Order: sequence, then C-alpha cells, then structure tokens
Amino acid sequence: MSTESSSDTAGGLHPRLPRWYSRLLGLALLALIIGEIGFTGARTPGQALATLVLALGFAGEHVIGLWRSRRPREYARDWAVHFGIAVLALTLALVPMIGWREPAKLDLLLLGAAQGAMLAALGLRALRHQAQLTRLNLRPGWLLMGSFTLIILLGALLLKLPRAVVVGAHLSWLDAFFTSTSAVCVTGLAVENTARFFSPTGQVILLGLIQIGGLGIMTLTFYLSSLLFRGMTLQDRHVLGEMISEKHLAHVAGSVRFIVVFTFFAELLGAGLIYQILPADRGVGERIFQSVFHSVSAFCNAGFSTLPDGLADAWVRGNGALQIVVSGLVIAGGLGAMVLRDLFHWAWTGVRARRNGGPRPRLRIHSRLVLALSGVLLAGGTLLIFASEFLVHGGEANGGPWLTSWFHAMTARTAGFNTVDTAAIGPVTVHVVVLLMLIGGSPGGTAGGVRTTVFAVAALHLWAQLRRRADLIVFRRRLPTDLGPRALAVLVLTLGWLFVNFGLLRQLQPDLDDTHLVFELVSAFATVGLSMNVTPDLTAAAKLLIIVNMFVGRIGLMTVASTLIPPAVGRAGRPPAEEVLLS
Repeated sequence: MSTESSSDTAGGLHPRLPRWYSRLLGLALLALIIGEIGFTGARTPGQALATLVLALGFAGEHVIGLWRSRRPREYARDWAVHFGIAVLALTLALVPMIGWREPAKLDLLLLGAAQGAMLAALGLRALRHQAQLTRLNLRPGWLLMGSFTLIILLGALLLKLPRAVVVGAHLSWLDAFFTSTSAVCVTGLAVENTARFFSPTGQVILLGLIQIGGLGIMTLTFYLSSLLFRGMTLQDRHVLGEMISEKHLAHVAGSVRFIVVFTFFAELLGAGLIYQILPADRGVGERIFQSVFHSVSAFCNAGFSTLPDGLADAWVRGNGALQIVVSGLVIAGGLGAMVLRDLFHWAWTGVRARRNGGPRPRLRIHSRLVLALSGVLLAGGTLLIFASEFLVHGGEANGGPWLTSWFHAMTARTAGFNTVDTAAIGPVTVHVVVLLMLIGGSPGGTAGGVRTTVFAVAALHLWAQLRRRADLIVFRRRLPTDLGPRALAVLVLTLGWLFVNFGLLRQLQPDLDDTHLVFELVSAFATVGLSMNVTPDLTAAAKLLIIVNMFVGRIGLMTVASTLIPPAVGRAGRPPAEEVLLS
C-alpha cells in the first residue's frame, strides 16, 4: 500500500493539501520543461526563477504536511525521499542564479535535473494513487512493448520541437521517429550527425532517451515507486521479474535496486574518469557534458556520440585511455545485472570465507557461462580482426592495431562506437563483425543480439547431440533438458526473421549491395549501431523496416513472438507417439 493511501486511511493523522495542488504543480513543471527545451533552448532568468518558485512550492507542500501531521516523525520517515528531492531541486535551481556561468548544455542539465526530479515524484504519486499498471492484468510483454512505444513517441515529439536542432536544420517526422527509436532502443544508428545536426537541447533530449531506454522505463517506474511509496506487490515482482530476466520473485526487488544504483554509480564513475582523460583545451562545462554523455551512452551500449566523428574525432584520436574506459563501461553494461550482482556477492562472500575459514563461494552457472563466452568472444574477436584487418587488409588504426582490434571486437557486441571509419574495413572483417553483432551481449543487460547464453547453450546442445549424449553438462552441472532445444529455437527464429527482413530490405533498397544491407540489418536488430555509412541514404520504407528491427531487437524476438501469439489451449489426454525420419 502506498504512503499516500495509508495516510488517507489513518484517521487524518497526516492531513495533506488537496490533490489539485500537486497536479497543478506537475502541469506547471511539464509546461516549463517543454517551453525550456523546445522553444528557448537555453536557461533564461525567468525559467530559473520559475524553477525556484516551483521547487519552493514542492517543498512547501511537504513542510505544511509535516506541520499539520499528528505524527511528525512518522510523516518525515515516510516522505523522506520527497524531502530529499525538494532539497536537491532547490539546490540545483539556485546554482545558476548565484552568478556561476557555464555553457548552455550544463545549465540545461542542472535545471533539467531539478525539474525532472520533481516531475518524476509528482507523476509517480499520481500513478500510484490511481492504480498500478499491474492491476490491468496484462502480460509482461505487453507492458514492456507498451512502455517502450510510449517513450519512443514522446521522444519523437520532443525531437520535433523547434530548438532541438540547430538553426536552419529540419528534422522530418520519420527521422524524428527513427532517431527516438534508435536512442530508446540503445542502438546508435543515426540519420543525421548528432554533434552537427542537434542543438545542445536536442543532445540533452537524446541523453535522457538513452538513459531511460537503457534502464527500461518500467524498471525505473517500479523502482522509484517502491522507493517513494514503500513496497512492491507480489504482482509487481512477477511482472518486473519477467522484464529483467529474474526468475526468483524474492530477488526481484534486490535486483531492481542493484540495476538502478549500479547503473548510476558506474555512469558517474565513468564520467569522472572520462573527464580526467579528455584534453583540457576546451571549457569545463563542455568537458563535463561530453564526459556524462559518453559515459551514459557507453554503459547503456547506445553508441551515440556528441563528437562530429565519434571516437575517431581528431579531438580524441589516439586517446587509448579513453578507449579503455569506454570499453570497460560497455562490457559492464553488456554483462547483465544478474552476472554483476553475482560477481559482487561472490567476491564479498569469498573475502568473508577466507577470514572465517568457511567454504568458498561458487558463481552460478549462468554467470560462469556468460563470463567464459564473453572472454572467448573478446579474445577471439580481437585476434580475428587483427589478422583480417591488419595482416590481410592493411586497415586503419587508432591507438595502435591491437587496441583498434580489441575495441571493435568489443563494440561489435552492441556498443556501436567506432574509432575508425567502419565503411573502410576489409571484407573479412565485415563478416567477423556481423557474427559478433549477431551473438550480442548477455540477458538482463543493455546489450542486444541473440545473447551469449543462447549461443553457448545452442552450441553445447548441438555438440551433445553429435556425441549422442542425452544430458547437457556445463561446469560439472546438468542443465534442464528443454534448455538446449529452446536455445536452438531462438537461433532458428532469429535467422528466419533476418532472412525475411533481408529480402524486404533488398526490395526496398535495390541500390545498395548485399554486404551493406546485411550489415545495416544485423546492426539494427542486434541494437549495435555500427553502420557502413548507409543509414542516411535509406528510403522511407527501408527506415521503417529498420525501426521495426531496432524495436524487436531491444524487446527480444522471443518476447515479441510469445506476446503476440496466443497461448495454446490444453487438450485432454495425449495423442499416440510416432517417429519421423530426420536423416
């Protein structure tokens, strides 16, 4: 039960202001944000003053509630997070007014953080008061697809605002929808150059869409609702467990908390490291924005960059430390929350075991399989790209051949950053990159593709079948008998989907060769974002097909298929069995 509803039933122990007050605050904040990011594009004294007034109104509501409450301590405990948001909003609203002047990007970030924090608290309060989404009794797949669709549509509307692009530029509705889908689905494909085409306002919008898309709007909603209103129902846990690939209901709340906290911690740490690494020949505000944007984009595996030529830009060219930090963020985001949480638990319990002399901890099979295959793909991909690109093709290097090979073996698995021109890589390297893109990252993370575990289990199942072995044994553990066929089914379904979509793309874009089309299609479906510089040249119909592939790839093909296809109706009894020849 929410705090607000419990207050209503507590006999007036915590009398609050009328509901219209918070709704009016929310509408005022929404109007201010739209006007700020869409029509002025920069901080103005009036907007800063309005933000301060609304922050005072937001804080005043809770101060009055505390003063009128019969149990002030209980009220302060229940609404502690809201008091914290009020203090944060007041602080961020005051900073630009005390004479500290930085570029428009940083001012927008400060005011946006203050306004966004208050709007999120008010919006979640309204959502919690009306009814939880889970009470609609929808299948998790519908909630997942619906939430992403809603954010994509809102993102497209925001990108169509006048000040989202530079003066003189025009973004069509289709390109706005394409860019919003690419950002929310953390793909990175772009029809326009992000640094040159979008204004600071548009880049901040893209940053917000990437962050929401990387975490998942439903994950954020459930986490913030739980944080602000104390508690998560059993139905909430079931729905969210399906979304974040957590099968144990008892672990859902902890997993969601870990995902959100670790994401922001990793992004903050990454931004700090990138800031120290970037050349100091630009202003502090510009370096802070570039650090935050690239840290979020890297951890969310989005691949968007606010540098004109990405990480191949002359400003950061040859910066090996930057490539290493970005690689670390990409790998951490692509491993999946379950693996990262298991690693932290394994390390912590290992330290305690050594101190107390107890049994050594053991990583779960899922984590060991993900780490083993990820290591093999990174090492093997680096060797293959080095051989194909520098020993055979004589390709371009950025930071040295080995670092370039490592970075593109890493980024091909759904990150989308590039340190050299992707259109100039050799033909064998293209095949290696397509294979790495297709395999992708791990379940529960921000990566796409068929997933490492699917590829590993399918390969192991096939090997077991060739050896005529009934059980699937991995790391001295037996996997469920239906896991191998399910993994093979995902691979077959994925290949069938790509085959059909390639045929459609071939028909819609006859002027491009097959290599470019396959590369673009797999990159979109695997939410990678690498391109051989053909995305801006796609026809309108081809862009729509790529949008569908980005969306399906982010949600998951099996999730989409199982949601759209009605479940089978059980029949009484089982029909007799009969063999069918397979060879």
